[in-house]
Amino acid sequence: MINEQIKHLRKSNNLTQEELAEKLNVSRQAITKWESGLGTPDISNIEAIAKLFNISIDELINNESGIRTDNVSRTEFDIFSEKDFEIRFDNINSLDITLGQSDKVVAEVMTDLEEKAYDLAKVKLDDEKTVDMSIINIASGKRDTISKQDAKNHIFVKVILPERLSDKIELSGCLRTLKLHDFREAKEIEFDGKVEKVTVTDMLGHLELNSNLDMEIEYDGSMEQFDINQMNSTSNIYISKDADIDIYAKGRGNKIVLNGFENKAGSAHKVELNGFRSELTVVVR
Repeated sequence: MINEQIKHLRKSNNLTQEELAEKLNVSRQAITKWESGLGTPDISNIEAIAKLFNISIDELINNESGIRTDNVSRTEFDIFSEKDFEIRFDNINSLDITLGQSDKVVAEVMTDLEEKAYDLAKVKLDDEKTVDMSIINIASGKRDTISKQDAKNHIFVKVILPERLSDKIELSGCLRTLKLHDFREAKEIEFDGKVEKVTVTDMLGHLELNSNLDMEIEYDGSMEQFDINQMNSTSNIYISKDADIDIYAKGRGNKIVLNGFENKAGSAHKVELNGFRSELTVVVR
């Protein structure tokens, strides 16, 4: 398993989690999640780990991942001033969003299918005051090519936005998994669409999540404000029992089920359930 491999490599090289995190330019919490199996490094971090320990990617992942590391389409755009970002996409499996230190937008499209990633999805950028970034499944709907269902099962996207030049971030589309992580500066982020699983770690600022699917949410309590807006939905949020979070419901017919979690009323870290006749259950990790 890749989590066991990372832990073995770190310990055999006499590195602490903090030291490994510094070498990979990620948070210590990210290393902890990888090693415990609660999270998996994306393709860029897999490449960085393999390079750091001078092993092949196949050795690192032990052939457990279906994503072919040679089947990645990478696009980069230079950004010259502070922007709002609108990232729109069709059906994809997962979207991983983080911030980088360079003044570039980097988008990686990956797939575990035989078709080339570049032939399945393209990235377009319209650079004005607000950057409109589209990730388009160009093959969807064509005869004898990938279907929308296959796109949702087999296309994986990672986007790195420039930390210094990013302001508000708006996301929209349909996907299985949304990952937001390692935002060292506070940002305003809004998602509008359909998503089944959401992971939020090491984030600052405000996240507004608009989705009417029943969701599984992994959350470390790092954001100042996390708004969950749903209609007639039942979702779970997984947090540490010691998390310093004030969780409450607003709107008509909404309900919070604490399920053993001791709510921290008045905390600076808020989770607010909005919408209509929805239920959010806190699952303690």
